[in-house]
Amino acid sequence: MSAGRAFGPPLALDMLTDGRLALVDSIGYRIKLIATDGRVTGTVERPIAPLPVDDRIMEAERERYREATASLLESGRRANLSFQVQFEREGAEGLAFADEVPVIAGIKVDWEGRIWVERRGPTGDDDGPTDIVTPEGNYIGTLPPEGLRTPDAFGPGGLMAYIESDDLDVPTVRVVRLIALEPQG
Repeated sequence: MSAGRAFGPPLALDMLTDGRLALVDSIGYRIKLIATDGRVTGTVERPIAPLPVDDRIMEAERERYREATASLLESGRRANLSFQVQFEREGAEGLAFADEVPVIAGIKVDWEGRIWVERRGPTGDDDGPTDIVTPEGNYIGTLPPEGLRTPDAFGPGGLMAYIESDDLDVPTVRVVRLIALEPQG
């Protein structure tokens, strides 16, 4: 298997409460709002530029690739499969790199229709800050990377579910309630 290309344009989407799609498909901070008939009915943008890919970012991505490959092999060993599957994956040195790191790593929409925009971190990882915006383009605020994260699922009344795994990869679901999320100035 080829090592692939790091930092290509993402494809992330989620359904808005009014039935439209919120879609990210470019390296900039641009979320397209798409109606059920396929028309782009609006965009949400912020003036945040993509990071240029430098040696530090390339090495951090190679290290993430190595860790992911090792984790994949380890989980295959732990699964104790009754059949053998062998594949070869190109090493981290075979990664190809885009010129820039996309600003947005992912998006999710909560039950109130707010868009949680996960930005990339300073080394291109998915652990950057999280912006919360409305489909009308109103900025509510930014959550720091070390604070509250985008949940795996939103529920009614501010409930948020996080799926977490322990050291043995046993998943548990932690549910918290978001009490308030106030717009900033």
